[in-house]
Amino acid sequence: MVNIVLISHGGFCEGLLDSLKMIAGGDYGVRAVPLIPGESPETYREKLSLVLKEVSAGDIANSGIIILSDIAGGTPFQSAAYLSKDFKIGLISGMNMPILLTLALERNEKTTLEELIEKVNVSSTVGVKATIVKKGEKKQRAKLSINEN
Repeated sequence: MVNIVLISHGGFCEGLLDSLKMIAGGDYGVRAVPLIPGESPETYREKLSLVLKEVSAGDIANSGIIILSDIAGGTPFQSAAYLSKDFKIGLISGMNMPILLTLALERNEKTTLEELIEKVNVSSTVGVKATIVKKGEKKQRAKLSINEN
């Protein structure tokens, strides 16, 4: 099965993983590897490499690893790109909750790395929507919570 690893500057990736657990009811085997302030690029790369070795250890079919990064070009992203020489990686920058949910929930034993990457390239998956809400607007909106209160 394709594994999923989240990487970011600071705790963003850990927060995203916590939100996945809250929304979807589990972590779906997703791992998070934050770059800690003051951590050198070399140390971070070694830490990321260890996690990639762990998640790929049980992957007999060599299905690959999807890595979601906060931004392209930063230390986490560059570390993952560098490690692609040792691992089969699909690297995606600009991670967000809709992308993570899509990948975690659509992934199964048969989905390939290429199929999952294609799902992320669909504009409806990205989940970015901009709306102007004008002061005093009385437009009906969806409920904020499923709770009755």
